[in-house]
Amino acid sequence: MELERRSIARTTISKDALLFFDTQRGVLTCRVQDITNSGAGIELHSLNLLPLNFELTFDKFHTVRECRVIWRQGDFIGVAFQN
Repeated sequence: MELERRSIARTTISKDALLFFDTQRGVLTCRVQDITNSGAGIELHSLNLLPLNFELTFDKFHTVRECRVIWRQGDFIGVAFQN
């Protein structure tokens, strides 16, 4: 059994989102699996290289969250929201 280290429990969701970090790479799709006001668990779609900082949107760029990668296991990452 894995030890839960988060200070705030996350809400389980399954929502498509868009992430972007480089104008040459464009906008990439991902799926947010769980979320709080301070971070999220995100499933990447075979994205091998991802910088430590990137931006994420749930609503087609009406709002954008700056993210910092906290951990990664294969195609699943945990991020902290910076704004």
